[in-house]
Amino acid sequence: MISEKDGIHIKNSRYVADSRKASGEVNIASHAHMDHAYQGESEVVCSKLTQKLLESRLGKEISRTDHPEIELIDSGHILGSSAALIDTGEEKILYTGDVSTRDRAYIEGFNPVDADILVTESTYGIPAYSLPPQEQIENRIKAWIEETDAPFLFGYSLGKAQKIQYLVKQVTDRPLIAHGAVMKMNKVVEKHTDHSFDARPYGENKELLLNGEGIFIGPTRFSKSDAIEELVEASGGVKAGFSGWGMTESYRYRGGYDKVFPFSDHCGFQDLVEMVEEVEPKKVYTHHGFDSEFASYLKREKGVNARALKENQSSLTDF
Repeated sequence: MISEKDGIHIKNSRYVADSRKASGEVNIASHAHMDHAYQGESEVVCSKLTQKLLESRLGKEISRTDHPEIELIDSGHILGSSAALIDTGEEKILYTGDVSTRDRAYIEGFNPVDADILVTESTYGIPAYSLPPQEQIENRIKAWIEETDAPFLFGYSLGKAQKIQYLVKQVTDRPLIAHGAVMKMNKVVEKHTDHSFDARPYGENKELLLNGEGIFIGPTRFSKSDAIEELVEASGGVKAGFSGWGMTESYRYRGGYDKVFPFSDHCGFQDLVEMVEEVEPKKVYTHHGFDSEFASYLKREKGVNARALKENQSSLTDF
């Protein structure tokens, strides 16, 4: 009935969520991160902003549609992200996509709704990733920005980077210098929302970084590039990474960061537990991250009928 293949297949692939190429009778795109980006030719149920972001990222038109059996609910992950509440007539299935119940920067967290079946990501599905209070995280970020001479900031180019820029602008008027991947996403967000980041392109403004006047914002994958390493050394800069993975020391070393903040666009462990309790489902299916661990916790500690989806399982007997 529910399986993980290329995306999440629901009701024997009648509904296919967050697939890259597989198509169902109804296709759902929860948000515009590339690991969820539908690249087929069929119509897609998604928000209008997700449509515009996907078109920018994929370089092609996306045929967006609505569906009477599906209610899209803001999932609190990034701008445009949506959970899908599917009403089959027999039961309600809540597919969260990537989700955060926390209010962060300019975005409101996901407000759980009742459902018979919950299909949720479990990226941070173990207690080690119980995140600190969000206000505490953001206050620490802003204080560090104020006291740091040459910050180099790294997060996903869509979603995290815009929130970081928002926080920077709350505490300083120093120019923001953005990598091209971030600038591209900024432009789509600025065109289709009320947000404005006023960032300047990295390629034309390196001098502002060399003299320590500017603040750099770039994608995570760029954090250890030769170009950045040279700029950081020449400016006496400090590199900071922003991720829930920052709850453990290994993230700082992997990214070559001097400073790490556990700022996440996903639910932390305790957030996931509370979300399940609020939805009150009869069954829970977990996927991604610590899926088996989180399903085991729900069964053992909460008495919830929970199972981890494993890729290419085709029925419940495959668990």
